[in-house]
Amino acid sequence: MKQYTLTRSEMQVMNALWSMPAGKGTVAEIIEHYEEPKPAYTTIATFVKILINKGFLAAEKAGNGTRLFIYRPLLSKDEYTRRVMKDVKDNFFGGSASSFLSFFVKEEQMSDDEIQKLFEMIEKGGE
Repeated sequence: MKQYTLTRSEMQVMNALWSMPAGKGTVAEIIEHYEEPKPAYTTIATFVKILINKGFLAAEKAGNGTRLFIYRPLLSKDEYTRRVMKDVKDNFFGGSASSFLSFFVKEEQMSDDEIQKLFEMIEKGGE
């Protein structure tokens, strides 16, 4: 898969699919995961086509002689998150995990409790 980043709208489609119990769905099922006002069917269908072209989704016929397609993500949300975070770390922090973490500790104004939890996680090896 090529290295692409999702736009906000593409991410909404992927989040809808990632949150579905079966991990896949139709355009109509994706739309059900949106709040009101729901986007038009053709809008979501366009984003689905873009995501297929970018290599994020696969399409399969639903069967029963219908023209309906079911779409499924080709990578998990965790895998996408890992790729994006690695890209940010490499491109903005010279690959340094400590610089990356330091940025968030400072910029997010983490509480002492959050920082303590971070220390505990580091001591446990990220578990």
